[in-house]
Amino acid sequence: MRILFDTNVLVAAFMGGGASYEVIEQAIHDNEVFYTDFILGEFRRVFTKKFHYSETFTEEYIRFIRKFFLKGKTAAKKEEICRDPNDDQVLADAAVNEVDVIITGDKDLLVLKKHKKIKIITPKEYWEL
Repeated sequence: MRILFDTNVLVAAFMGGGASYEVIEQAIHDNEVFYTDFILGEFRRVFTKKFHYSETFTEEYIRFIRKFFLKGKTAAKKEEICRDPNDDQVLADAAVNEVDVIITGDKDLLVLKKHKKIKIITPKEYWEL
């Protein structure tokens, strides 16, 4: 299965561990897990600007992602589907990388349930797949 984790799941995993981290850990062993430059940029911004972690600390997590995830393409074009353009970029990145599943905690994405052939689920729902 090809998986794209939304930024909010990555942030939750690296800030608090728990279920989000366990899902990531399991997913990277049994699936193809992708990141994109857009998601890394958003992760860096949220970690440093919103939560005030140092750039050095943030880069450690980014190195982890680069080591264990596959680099995907950041889509050049995106459709206007969600009220947040960042969510539109996540959908576009998932489509261009032909992922099967987006794992997110974002309610604006979760309400879609599916985009094209891509399932949109929570970390908890991942265990039910």
